[in-house]
Amino acid sequence: MQNQGVLFIFSGPSGAGKNTIMREVIAAEPRLRQLPTMTTRPMRDDEQEGREHEFVDEAEFRRRIVAKELIEWQIIHDKGVYGVPRRTVQQLLESGQAAVADVDVLGAMALKQEFGEHVILIFVRPPDQKTLERRLRKRPDVKTEQELETRLRRAEFELRFQQYYDYIIENRDDALEESVAEVLAIVRKHLDNPPRAVASTGWQSERLHYIVTAIVFQDGNVLLYENALPQVSVISTQMPFETLLDYLQMAFPNTTFLPTREHADKRRVDIGFEAPQLVRIQENTSEIVREHIYILQPVTPITELPEGWSWRPANEVIDDPSLSALLLEAMGKREY
Repeated sequence: MQNQGVLFIFSGPSGAGKNTIMREVIAAEPRLRQLPTMTTRPMRDDEQEGREHEFVDEAEFRRRIVAKELIEWQIIHDKGVYGVPRRTVQQLLESGQAAVADVDVLGAMALKQEFGEHVILIFVRPPDQKTLERRLRKRPDVKTEQELETRLRRAEFELRFQQYYDYIIENRDDALEESVAEVLAIVRKHLDNPPRAVASTGWQSERLHYIVTAIVFQDGNVLLYENALPQVSVISTQMPFETLLDYLQMAFPNTTFLPTREHADKRRVDIGFEAPQLVRIQENTSEIVREHIYILQPVTPITELPEGWSWRPANEVIDDPSLSALLLEAMGKREY
């Protein structure tokens, strides 16, 4: 049997040092390259089409989401949308090549579930919160205490996923060379013993069924419809967030709902590209159900509820630890 390729995914909190380690590993191992992702931002002078990224306009990026061709996507710094095309990963693995990518924890979970042993997850973490806070304070993009607190709460959420990773690297201060050497040993072990070929790699878009779930919060409560979180199947011509907004507007035509991403009210990128805050995937014999969960807040308080809708305390509804952490982060709280 022919050997297939391998994709090394790096994740970890902002300030953990994952990108520094990743760059050093790529420079030291000639068999590795960076996985090109798709983006809507303009190409920079030192970039090349298909090397760092596949550069597309918003219309093409939207088409790819609607066609279920992207494994995950994110709005980065409100300057563009980035995503991982399924076909790019499939071609990499089928050709027997190896690549690395910096992907958030949700994207990493999706890649691992879809491509199994062909994806190696490496989580880079700081030794402790005190070290992380000190590193974040030195970053030029962390200018206020509120921004710092947002990054720290996000780190708490990301750290919950480290147990699902194949390897955990504790990147201590003044120990970069040691961390790089540890990761290089992991990478070379898998490059020297690549996974064998399988009958098929990845999922077919035709098997994917997208649904969206809304977690709308107000005054410590979450909005329910018929005693359950509002949920609807994604319309075939829409992106998930577009379907969700249309669904909510039908029940609350005079209310504007915003995602709880930082600076969501000042966005430049089309709101329809909003990525889910959590993704759940269930596979059965006939289809693969991908649930996109969004945490939203009404711009003005909801004072009247249509028939079938109700409020309930968040701690009585949300029992998933990861989802609870995200909701608390959105509320700006440590506990309910």
